[in-house]
Amino acid sequence: MSLEVAFGEEHQGMRLDAALTEVLTENHEEFEGASRTQIQKLLAAGGVKLGGEVPRKNYSVTGDEIAVIDLGVWKELTRDRAELTFAPDEMPFSLPVLYEDNHLLAVAKPAGAVVHPVPGMNDPTVVDYLKAHQFRLAETESALKPGIVHRLDKGSSGALLVAKDKPTHARLQAMFEQRKVAKYYLAVTLGPELPQRGRWEYKLARNPKHRELFMAAPEGRYSLTYYRVLAQNPLFNLLLLRIITGRTHQIRVHLKEQRHAIIGDDEYGRGPNNELERFLEGGADRSLRRAWSEALPDGESRNALKDAISACPGLFLHAYVVYLEHPATNRELAVKAELPGYFAELLGIFGWAVPDEPRKMLEVEEAQ
Repeated sequence: MSLEVAFGEEHQGMRLDAALTEVLTENHEEFEGASRTQIQKLLAAGGVKLGGEVPRKNYSVTGDEIAVIDLGVWKELTRDRAELTFAPDEMPFSLPVLYEDNHLLAVAKPAGAVVHPVPGMNDPTVVDYLKAHQFRLAETESALKPGIVHRLDKGSSGALLVAKDKPTHARLQAMFEQRKVAKYYLAVTLGPELPQRGRWEYKLARNPKHRELFMAAPEGRYSLTYYRVLAQNPLFNLLLLRIITGRTHQIRVHLKEQRHAIIGDDEYGRGPNNELERFLEGGADRSLRRAWSEALPDGESRNALKDAISACPGLFLHAYVVYLEHPATNRELAVKAELPGYFAELLGIFGWAVPDEPRKMLEVEEAQ
């Protein structure tokens, strides 16, 4: 079985491995999460042809080619990782079950855990955990992603839905595509004061200088996020967010466009996070009007905040509640993942609380 991939003007001059990585990961499910290194292995194995020939290693795209991908070669490359197994006691994290029935499973993913493996990855993932603990998982086109219908970034924590059978998987995929699943997130950010509520709309595309990251760009894919400020002080902002679309890194890019950075996000907010770290270590307050020192006037609070941030293995971005119609019973279902301990500790320093029913606090227009 083969797959044809057409390149356009936007790929002109790119190395073939980079162009293929972009096109395949963005448009074809079986390649989701594949790295450039893995695509290079596919090329080296003769799994890609241009004009009936295997291209040279450093081939540059002209912008009008059609590449033919041998999916059989790709499956052979991914098979070894799919067959790798782990024992329960080899798991470096736990997955609390938030909901389970014969069709559907919901777990609380910890920050730092990857949802599913990709070729060349040997560390345990959420999928490996579920297999090790003998959860039934729906078969999918990709052997590396049984049961998986959506992702959370490695650094994010929170509610993750998993299908146990093929009909449930298909129904959930359709619901996500039709934007019938409502996902509410909580984030703690560094950045200027925001209006109390609003919406952000951008087109998102890969960053040409850092291909693993995304940016707002006219040629990108449409994205929409609603937000509400739950609490703020001169140091931090606590935000409730609902994503209508589900683009990769959507919340993080939207926040960057507001000059905000999620605590712990060194990819999209290295500067602010480095400044925060220096401040908490006793460095000078370089914020406007020494605002950070006013928000944390005593050393005890500063140390408590430093401990809470140090305990987070990723980002202060949490998939808090998912609302959906059950794919088998059609009854309404709300899946809530309580805050990780370090997240709750940070909020406790400032006396901040989160809503039990986020849907009531953030009304949105009908999904487009």
